[in-house]
Amino acid sequence: QYMKSKKIRDSARGEDCSLRVSSNCQDGETVIFAHLNSNYRGTGLKSPDLFGVYACHLCHTALDSGDVTSADQLRALQETQMKLVSKSLITVK
Repeated sequence: QYMKSKKIRDSARGEDCSLRVSSNCQDGETVIFAHLNSNYRGTGLKSPDLFGVYACHLCHTALDSGDVTSADQLRALQETQMKLVSKSLITVK
């Protein structure tokens, strides 16, 4: 089942970009919660919100174009998930 959370998606507002792959990366207003390409998606379906990162418009465009390495995606995912834990939006038991 697709896991989605409005609180997680909304948490990107005003955040720094976690991807940082564009030479013109922008923090703040253009940052959204961007879903990574994962095995948990299908035609017309996004990855669960657990597999998303904070991304500015330019970095999100690079992600959607397939121009972001797996290493950069993993780094950004780790950084984003640590922020989500600090905001108590995901918990580890």
